[in-house]
This record gives sequence, C-alpha cells and structure tokens, in this order.
Amino acid sequence: MIWRNLLLLMLTLSVSLGAVPGLAAQEPPSGAHDSRTGASALLMRMGDFLAQAKQFSVAIRSGYDVLQETGQKIEFGEFRRLTVVRPDHLRVDVERSDGEKALVLFDGQEITVASPEEEVFARAAKPGDVDQAILYLLKDLQLRLPLSMMWVTRLPSELERRVRSVELVEETTITVVPCAHLAARTDEVDFQVWIPSEGDPLPRRVVITYKNEPEQPQFWADFSEWNLSPNPPRDFFVFTPPEGARRIPFLAELEVAKPDVDTAKNGGKK
Repeated sequence: MIWRNLLLLMLTLSVSLGAVPGLAAQEPPSGAHDSRTGASALLMRMGDFLAQAKQFSVAIRSGYDVLQETGQKIEFGEFRRLTVVRPDHLRVDVERSDGEKALVLFDGQEITVASPEEEVFARAAKPGDVDQAILYLLKDLQLRLPLSMMWVTRLPSELERRVRSVELVEETTITVVPCAHLAARTDEVDFQVWIPSEGDPLPRRVVITYKNEPEQPQFWADFSEWNLSPNPPRDFFVFTPPEGARRIPFLAELEVAKPDVDTAKNGGKK
C-alpha cells in the first residue's frame, strides 16, 4: 500500500515539460522581418518579468496527452494553484481530473509532498531558496513539476540557451486581454505562448508539442488570476500532518536505500 501511495504522489506531480519549454531567443538573421525581432524581445521580456517578480500566485488549468498501447492519445487534465514568495517559499495545490488532490510545500527548510485523501506525506530537508528547492525536486527526488523552469530566476538564461527560433503568429483579440501569439522551437519541443501585447507580460496560455516522442503528444496550460502581491501568511507554507497521516519516503530515497541484491547473496562481496 505504501508503494501505491507513493506512486500516486509522484503521478500527481508528473506532467513535466520535458525540458520545460526551454524558451529562448536566437538572434534573427540579417534582414529578417521586424516581427521576429519583436517576438524575441517579448519572449525575453516575459522571462525577465517572471524571474524578477518578488512574489506571485496564479491559477493553472492544464491538459496533457497520454499515449495508450493501442496508439490512441487520451487527454488528462489537472488544476493547480501556484504561490511563490521569493526567496524561499513555494506552495502548489493540485487537483487532478479524477478528483485526486495533492499539496507541495517548501518553507525554506523542507520540501513536503502530501496526498490528503491517501493520508500520507513525504518530506525532505532542503534549506535554500525556491530555485534550489525546484532543482532538488527534479534531480534528487526525481519528481516533476509542470512548467517548473518558468518559476525559477534563471528563466531568462534558459530562454537564451534553448530556443532556436521564435516568431509572431498573430495578434489575437479573443483572449481575455489582447495577446501576441508566439511560436518557438527548441531541440526537444515546439511550443506556443500567448503573452499580453500591453501591460505586464504574464503568459496566458502555453501549448507544448513533444516532437521527438511517439505520436508527438501535447501539453497545454491556461493561466488566470495572476496576482503579483498575494501576501500570504507565513503559515500558508507550513504543513501540519493531520491526525492519522503517515510519513512515507520519496521513491528516490527508497531507490538509494535499496540493498544490492547480488552483493547480499555473496555475503557482502561483489
């Protein structure tokens, strides 16, 4: 049961952007149309704005394709509410399309992932800032947070490093606010992003196509309720286990602790 609960925790977090949409801007070739230069500038403006924001919260409704054994692609969805207070506080409330919920918390000292319905939680010590916590989640705990690179301060450098091309598709007026619809390419993915033409360049929609994966599945996310001064109370980032909740290890911790079967059979000798 513990393994099942832990797997559920991981699956709840698991739609990543592969290499998160490595938004970046390549210098346009000499004589290129001005719209391409403008597209690059707007993309970088979005990256700089997100990276420099001291705090923010946003609601994210997303969907992603899962390729079935039959070859059919089935879309699943989830809703997340993300709150970041830099330098060292992060909270993500998650609800999947099947109703299952999860919570991710970072309070500057520890990372906690909880499944309220399963009454289990996992916790790891990681003093530092939000950037370090996200990197630890991805690399050490082997969890994935959708669009995770959008929430770190190095987003501008990731934009510059990864994107091979970016251009303006159109100026659209059917979004909540008029937006520039940009299309960009990296080595791993093609992605589209809708950024307001005026005002704060907070993205309103992202669509990512995994062009190197079988059947090229897609991930999409709509952003709403942006708030640049949520000012949550400090206990908003504190997890108090409810009565009866059990602490379980992260799967990565179990993998590290797993004994070497061959060594054990040989009396400790390899």
